[in-house]
Order: sequence, then C-alpha cells, then structure tokens
Amino acid sequence: MTLLEQTYKGLRQAGLVGTAEAFSTNYLGKNKNWYALQAHYGRDFSVAAAVGCVRSLELAQGSAGLDAAQQSMLQHLARHLHQHLATQYGVAALHQRKSYGICNP
Repeated sequence: MTLLEQTYKGLRQAGLVGTAEAFSTNYLGKNKNWYALQAHYGRDFSVAAAVGCVRSLELAQGSAGLDAAQQSMLQHLARHLHQHLATQYGVAALHQRKSYGICNP
C-alpha cells in the first residue's frame, strides 16, 4: 500500500474526510479524480501533492472541534509525509506559510 493510500485511509478512519474526491480536492489541491487515478495505477505522492498535503494536514491541526484522536492522526500523517519527502526527494524542511485562518479540510 502506498503512502498516498495510507494517508487517505488514515484520514477517512479518523473521520476527517468522507470521500476520495474530497481528499483529492481538500487535502491535495487536485481535481476530484486525482486520487482515484493514482491509486488505480499504484502511484504514490508527487512532490507537489506531498507538499500540499503536509500543509493541509498542518493547517487542519489548528481547526476547532477536533478530538484527540483526530489531532493525533493529523500529526502522525504529517510526520510520515515529512519523512517521505526527506527520504524520497531530499526535501529537508518546508517553509511555513502565513496562515489567514482558512482551512479547506
């Protein structure tokens, strides 16, 4: 199972995303069919999708109304994506963007 699939399943299990389409658009910033196509061909995150997903996960951690299990899942998945970016693509760190209190997820 790819990290992309693990991420979607973790978010779904935690009740943070309802559909693959919502995952594609809200967490990855892609069109609604992007995840389904990647999963069908057994592909993992692209660099751009992984970076976008990390940022979405970290932004979602600041959302009100999340329980401890949801917060833990968001942190866990963000850590794994940081590790993936470092080992697969040599991306050591991501710059923090200024947040304006808007979160897609």
